[in-house]
Amino acid sequence: MSLEFLNAKAFWAMLVLPLVLGAIVLGFRRRKAILEEFGKMDLLAQFSRLSCNRKIVYQRLPTVLCFALLITAAARPLLSGNSGQIKEGTLDVVAVLDVSKSMAAEDCGPEVSRVEMAKDILLGCLPELAGNRLGIVTFAGNSFPQAELTDDFQALTFVLKNWVGVDSAPSQGSNIGKALSEAVHLFEKGDRKKIILLFSDGGHIRPENLGGILADISANGIGVVSAGLGSLTGSRIPVYEKGKFKEWLKIEGKEVSTRLNEGILGQISQVTGGRYIRLRSGKELRGIFRDPAVVGKRVLSGGREIFQIPLALSIVLFCVGMYFERRSV
Repeated sequence: MSLEFLNAKAFWAMLVLPLVLGAIVLGFRRRKAILEEFGKMDLLAQFSRLSCNRKIVYQRLPTVLCFALLITAAARPLLSGNSGQIKEGTLDVVAVLDVSKSMAAEDCGPEVSRVEMAKDILLGCLPELAGNRLGIVTFAGNSFPQAELTDDFQALTFVLKNWVGVDSAPSQGSNIGKALSEAVHLFEKGDRKKIILLFSDGGHIRPENLGGILADISANGIGVVSAGLGSLTGSRIPVYEKGKFKEWLKIEGKEVSTRLNEGILGQISQVTGGRYIRLRSGKELRGIFRDPAVVGKRVLSGGREIFQIPLALSIVLFCVGMYFERRSV
């Protein structure tokens, strides 16, 4: 464990400490000079309750230490450890959601579609990202920015619940390359850590420049965490009409099935230095933004604030100082 300070600038107030010490020394010398006008100090000490030099030190030392501890508390000491909380204002995430027709397949639980599972997982990630920013891109054959980077998670919750669903992006198909390019355009220049969180079943129209897109993402220090949804064996795609099941999706009169393509998702994460995770229960992404291998150590506080300790000690020393002052009267 190590000790850090979130507000290290507060220690500039320590420059006042020599002035406090100087005032105490001057006050002591002035007091001594006045007492010497009455007679010898050893005789005065025998026949009066005047404090000796050592008692003066005991009385003033708590005041000095109390002042130093208050400054330390204001500097917000942080004890590094394994809590791995995300620092505010250090992380930008763009969630890229596949909303092609294959994401309507209900193989993520009883009557739970792939896209609904992705939305529920993303909503569960919002508290973990508090104080940081999230953007949303949906894609099928083309991509569409549903939300710019923002820390207004209430608005993002509304967008996810009401605007994101199968076919909420234009055109048919599933073009991951265009979606990743759209996500990169949402990021702003700055020193924040940038991550793309891709939810897809891997169904993909492979563009000729996918390698170039991934190289550009990697060169910009953007990691892609790919979350794969769907069955490996294949599932049929239900079609609903007015909320009721109508039929299974057919193309040219034949029922079609869709399965998870882990190959393309794994490749995207590997090239960009991210991570591929297959989603089964939805719990697999818990804590992903507290993983230093994903977001880097700079983003994580890695500890908890302990300003309460120096603050409590300063109060104790203040009381001790008052006790010595009363003893000297």
